[in-house]
Amino acid sequence: MSDRVRKFILKNSFLYIIALILALKIYDVEEIGPASTEIGLSGVNEWFRGLFDHSDTLGYSGFWYGALRVTAYASIAVCLVWIALFVREMIKSGRLDGVGTDKNLMATFFLYVITALICVVLRFLPVNYAPILREGQRTASPSFPASYVLLIIISMGSTAFHAWDIWGEKKNIAKAISVLCIIVTAFGLLSGLLCGVYWFTDIIGAILFGVMLLMLYSFFFDL
Repeated sequence: MSDRVRKFILKNSFLYIIALILALKIYDVEEIGPASTEIGLSGVNEWFRGLFDHSDTLGYSGFWYGALRVTAYASIAVCLVWIALFVREMIKSGRLDGVGTDKNLMATFFLYVITALICVVLRFLPVNYAPILREGQRTASPSFPASYVLLIIISMGSTAFHAWDIWGEKKNIAKAISVLCIIVTAFGLLSGLLCGVYWFTDIIGAILFGVMLLMLYSFFFDL
């Protein structure tokens, strides 16, 4: 993918994120969430949620939410592997400023840090609230972007980059790992859409943030 195409995708994904956030705050805002929480783009979100017959007891699909959590936890484990490799590189170099460490591992570490910061900031400055109250909750929790889905996209995307970096000369291995990453990401997206824990726009937000961050990441990753 050329630099021009990547810049185009990066710029437009950022603009779409801003447009989506503004739309969620000002357009078609209605009290359709639990505990009368106001949800932006309520017509689209309510329509999509109505497509699925979620559990009357839970208010969501236990199976698909469980599948999403397992996939997300597996993705966290993958992230920890790359972080551990980066820390090992820093220890070997004897420096904490990153000099002498693998540039790609450093880029991956900061990708994870930026992703975590976005999730934390949008938790304290909520854009949307979850469509359900889980056991013990009295108020709805922030749900934009869908954090589990975003985590899966970032984890699998960065792993695909490293697959081509490490096994670039053995293209069959790199392709196999990349295909596996795509399958895991697709399964995570499907689970997120079907589980009923997120609004449709939460999933779209996670996709847009994931694309934007991975495009930015690609400019710092040497292949």
